[in-house]
Amino acid sequence: MSNLNRRAAVVALAATAVSVLAPIRASAQTTDWPKKPIRMIVGFTPGGSTDLAARILAQALTEQLGQPVVVENKPGASGNIATDFVAKSAPDGYTIMLCTIPTHAINPHLFKNLPYDHLKDFAPVSLVAMLPNIIAANPDFPANNVKELVALLKKDPGKYNFAAVQGGSPHLTAEVFKETAGVQMQLVSYKGASPAITDVIAGHVPMVFENVAPTMAFVKSGKLKAIAVTSPTRLPGLEDVPTVAESGYPSFAIEGWSGVVVPAATPVPIVTKLNAEIRKALDMPALLAKFVQLNLRTRSSTPQEFGLFMKEQTDFWGGVIQRIGLKLE
Repeated sequence: MSNLNRRAAVVALAATAVSVLAPIRASAQTTDWPKKPIRMIVGFTPGGSTDLAARILAQALTEQLGQPVVVENKPGASGNIATDFVAKSAPDGYTIMLCTIPTHAINPHLFKNLPYDHLKDFAPVSLVAMLPNIIAANPDFPANNVKELVALLKKDPGKYNFAAVQGGSPHLTAEVFKETAGVQMQLVSYKGASPAITDVIAGHVPMVFENVAPTMAFVKSGKLKAIAVTSPTRLPGLEDVPTVAESGYPSFAIEGWSGVVVPAATPVPIVTKLNAEIRKALDMPALLAKFVQLNLRTRSSTPQEFGLFMKEQTDFWGGVIQRIGLKLE
């Protein structure tokens, strides 16, 4: 064999060794994950339903993984600050995000020039929870159910207002309800659920579209009157409150949601392991009971299912936002 051929053979052998050993090294790096604490980023302030759900899930994952999973709040810009932070984090499995319907379906249509792509810059891991919305009113409001509400709104188009956070899931749910029922009502925008609910209780605004969690106590106490929930089925603790679907609009079923995503280049074995641990946690009766107390419905998925779900939700809410011409700065 000539020296030239011998050198070529050595180079080929070395290349083969590298191609064989590379997956082994990658596997070794991922199969022992996690080796240190994991940060779970939340784009909203402590105490809200997203934050509380994150802390419940983080505690379960801490116990299962043997490493602390620490919730870190990065509120601001409707969750965009946290989303950008995670998109630019190292794809090593040590920074994960509990994303929501605003961060990964709605905001990309509301805000111009976001510094990330909410689909391409993230790897989906699993859905975590569904967040039902509710239509509730001041106790003196003349409508007591969806049929009466629609009749009232059609009798006096544009006369009645509703309270909601502009651009949030409950607000956009109201817009879909308007389209579905063929009615008109005007948004009175608030910066949060608490002031919106307070003004409806005080009678300044007749009704509110909001997540169930912050309204439940007021419905139970009689300070608010529940008209309907927007989930596919009735809810625990609100069994007497009908769904919009069973009130004459069978195709109407809208909920908020949350799920776990990681930076896009995170190794597949880590995504797979994290998915398995999340699904295991969501099957635990103790976690399920805590979620029910927050009026959340657990819903796990494969990474592929979650990726498809986010794309479908992005397209759906993009269509709604385009039709109503909503943009936020």
